[in-house]
Amino acid sequence: MEKQERTAIEKRLFRTLKNYMHGYHSNATEKEKEAYDAKVEQLKARILDDVEHAPEIIAEEFAAHQAKMYRAQMSGEYATLKCNAEWKAIDNVYMALIDSKPFKE
Repeated sequence: MEKQERTAIEKRLFRTLKNYMHGYHSNATEKEKEAYDAKVEQLKARILDDVEHAPEIIAEEFAAHQAKMYRAQMSGEYATLKCNAEWKAIDNVYMALIDSKPFKE
């Protein structure tokens, strides 16, 4: 895929992501913002490389995050659901994809 085509797809798929990002950034610490931004960029790159499998990519990311949470709980940490930077990045990319309706065209 050439760069211009990739940029057009990125703009279409992630056009509302900046709104979600603003909401997260307004309440996050600098460290959380860095972690969030890194995860968002990683997800965007992965999805742009294989747009057809975006649902599976998002499902894998949520599953991997849940596995980390369960591992921590089984290692003696309290059973708490955390909305951390990584989870919020996955959720916001997911919501931006829903907004763009990539599979309804």
